[in-house]
Amino acid sequence: MYRKKNMNWMKHWDFEILDIIFMEIAFFLSYSIRHKESLLQGEHMYTRLAIILVALDIVVVFFSQNYKHIIQRDAFTEILYTIEHVTIIQLLLLLYEYVLKESYLLSRTVFLLSWGVSIVACSFGRIIWKQIVRKILTKEKNQSNMLIISTPEHVDSCLKGVLNKKFRQFKISSISFLEDDNNAPNEVMGIKTLKGKEKLVEYIKKDVVDEVYIDTSGENYAIDDLITTFLSMGVTVHVGMGFLPDDLPNEFVENIGDQHVITTAVNAATGWQIALKRLIDITGALVGLLITGIALIFVGPAIKIASPGPIFFKQKRVGKNGRIFYMYKFRSMYLDAEERKKELMAQNEMSGLMFKMENDPRIIGSEKGPGKGIGNFIRKTSIDELPQFWNILLGDMSLVGTRPPTANEYEEYDLHHKIRLSMKPGLTGMWQVSGRSDITDFDEVVRLDTKYIENWSLLLDIKILFKTFKVVFEKEGSK
Repeated sequence: MYRKKNMNWMKHWDFEILDIIFMEIAFFLSYSIRHKESLLQGEHMYTRLAIILVALDIVVVFFSQNYKHIIQRDAFTEILYTIEHVTIIQLLLLLYEYVLKESYLLSRTVFLLSWGVSIVACSFGRIIWKQIVRKILTKEKNQSNMLIISTPEHVDSCLKGVLNKKFRQFKISSISFLEDDNNAPNEVMGIKTLKGKEKLVEYIKKDVVDEVYIDTSGENYAIDDLITTFLSMGVTVHVGMGFLPDDLPNEFVENIGDQHVITTAVNAATGWQIALKRLIDITGALVGLLITGIALIFVGPAIKIASPGPIFFKQKRVGKNGRIFYMYKFRSMYLDAEERKKELMAQNEMSGLMFKMENDPRIIGSEKGPGKGIGNFIRKTSIDELPQFWNILLGDMSLVGTRPPTANEYEEYDLHHKIRLSMKPGLTGMWQVSGRSDITDFDEVVRLDTKYIENWSLLLDIKILFKTFKVVFEKEGSK
């Protein structure tokens, strides 16, 4: 799922909140210096002005371009923009008092001091916060991998346009030329190139691809096929204005660098929605880790007694768009479970790229009989999943999403299966609340995951969480 940019005036809401905080501090401080008392104890007029200041800031931001390209601006330019912003707000405050015929009551000391302190405080606040945001943006784990599809003739100008901004939320992972031309360069600006469609298909099957930028005026049918393929994988596609296919889902216009493109994705969410989903994840993870700690007191010794070895099981899993991470569980199987899995593949109850087996002999205590032993208990009650709250806190997983495949399962995926990985994997999801043990066809799992991704909303996540509690407590679909 693609993170859609906020509306222009809300794009840098963090800087707006920072400005408001510093201007309020400057106003309160200026009043206290002049009148030797707190503004909260002072005249009603100044208290009202402090509130009006917030409203004026929001209005000015809405109608101005003060925050446009703020991340790219240098310190001196930022000071000039801050002077402009603060001055407009202070003059509007003065105009407000003049219209109310109260301007003669306004202290010049308060007005001029708050003006100057606001400029200094907001300038430093913006510059410091900008450095923090830049570091966050340029961290590798926060950048999406973008594949460029272009032609040898146009690739230089394409890259210059896309990479014109120093601080970006993406990095170019590779460049693809659709024609297998031996004369085409092996790399451009230090970025390796792929020659021909076969190399392209091989690359997108094995490597992490979050977004694709198509900058070519090649044959329309070839581009149409490529867009369809990428969308079926859940990859976001940006199409240069030189080629505009029909019937793109969730399409909207935006900028990649200084290039205007049409962006299309299986689903798109605003920055607010993504931020709120992450906030819910962090809150849920903290609560979940507390429960995990309590469970560890009882489950840990029981696992140790039944099967000497580590309490926790760590396994490589595949996350968003092919990123590898370690997923944690309470160990419910014997230490040689992975080796024994090969012997049991003939008894796999799932059709496709997942393994599931009722009365699995690898489960700790399974020799006591069907459903017996600590391993079966923690699996039936889903206690084994609790350590994954640590993965959620780290940001590798979400509370709600699609279940992450193992590395071996992922290697066998067809291209359309990769749509499952277009969102962060989840502790629970559509498949889990739809009778997971009753589903024996992997393609049905993919269908349910695709339905979730295409219809994602915060409300849907909340519904799935409530259904998960019901499934867990009633032990539905767990074998």
